[in-house]
Amino acid sequence: MLSLLLAAALSASPAGAVGFNDVLPDARAMGMGNAFAAVADDAYGMFYNPAGSANTPYTQAAGSLGRMLSPIGTLTSASGVYVRPYEPINTATLGAGYSLIRQRDGGDMDTVLFNFSQEMRVLQVPLSKPLKVGGNFKFVNVDKGRPKGGKFGLGFDAGALARTDMGLTIGAALTDLTSDVGVPRGGLVLGAAYSWQKRWLFAGDFRVKGGLAEFYPGVEATLLQGLLRVRAGKGLNLDGAGAVSFGMGVNLSPVVLDVAMSLPASGINHSAGGYQATFQYRFGAPSFTAQYMGRSASAAESLRSEIDRLEERRKNLDAEAASAESNKGSVEAQLRALEARAREAQDQYRALLKRNSEVDYRAAEKEATLRPPPKPVALPKAPPRAAPPAWPKSHRVVAGDTLRSVAGKYYGDPNLWEKIYEANREKVQRGLPDEGAVLVIPSPKP
Repeated sequence: MLSLLLAAALSASPAGAVGFNDVLPDARAMGMGNAFAAVADDAYGMFYNPAGSANTPYTQAAGSLGRMLSPIGTLTSASGVYVRPYEPINTATLGAGYSLIRQRDGGDMDTVLFNFSQEMRVLQVPLSKPLKVGGNFKFVNVDKGRPKGGKFGLGFDAGALARTDMGLTIGAALTDLTSDVGVPRGGLVLGAAYSWQKRWLFAGDFRVKGGLAEFYPGVEATLLQGLLRVRAGKGLNLDGAGAVSFGMGVNLSPVVLDVAMSLPASGINHSAGGYQATFQYRFGAPSFTAQYMGRSASAAESLRSEIDRLEERRKNLDAEAASAESNKGSVEAQLRALEARAREAQDQYRALLKRNSEVDYRAAEKEATLRPPPKPVALPKAPPRAAPPAWPKSHRVVAGDTLRSVAGKYYGDPNLWEKIYEANREKVQRGLPDEGAVLVIPSPKP
């Protein structure tokens, strides 16, 4: 059946018009141009998509009255519905509805339907929200004014709604699968709806029935914290007369009032357009004032939670700043201690150098006392030269020389080695003069 309906959708011609048997109740849906298959979230949703009423939180009752004009004759409609949760299955809903249509020179139709819908998780379908499915079992009686009288038939509808966290909803429904009642049977509806910022609702339905394909776009805007809703869309092309629809809804929870009207698309002098009004009552639903106060309290609580979170964050940052300041003081104290230890190490190093020089000097003196005096060697007398200046003098370092030994040699006092060190810092490595270096021996006097 589904493949046949899809084939019909592809081969259907957009020419033509809907008839009296395609008129559906609900002023809200009429105001949105009948683009309701992917919305279907009020008491009349079962007429547009049998899955729409699944998991309804409140018992609801609604009634609707309407009138439409067409080139064939004036159409009058009346309907009533009742929907309630099905307690044995916590996501299921039961519903029943009755629709009466009377068109002068067109025909009459009475429809009684019973609805069952439910939310369920489908493992094979990766959806963020449960899938809604539902079905209608209905009795249909159509009387087109023929001598043989009306035709009575049995039928059913089936539908599904898939929702996402992004605000997009996809709906599909098979409608009017009935026995022969003298009007086109078997319809396919594909719908999509997108909620933007929880204020705007854009919807569109593609309907195929009896070789006729129609597209219905619609939009709904929510104002004043949900108190008021305004709507617009393409009207029903009844008997070939196109129309543009407008609507408005007032949420006086638990009472909801919706009104809609349509105007001829080709001018007000044509016989088209109409109006409809719907009254809904939701048993046990909180009043609008309570809902508004609840939303305000929720918003205030959210702000309070955010303030508490920011205050906690501020305290944490203050604690982190105090800890960082404390750590900074500790690090600075450790740095000062390390600097003091470095100075102590330098002093110890200098003391060790001095001690090492003293040890070297004593060792050299001891070695000199143990070494036999060298035999005098007669040298040829050199011609007398001019006496060089007394200071400074120079000394070439040989193996075994230390600063103390050099000081003892030139000053007669090894403790004056620091004078030689200060004059030859770059030639002294680890307290010992570089072998082969020429040391400057300054005057011992300051």
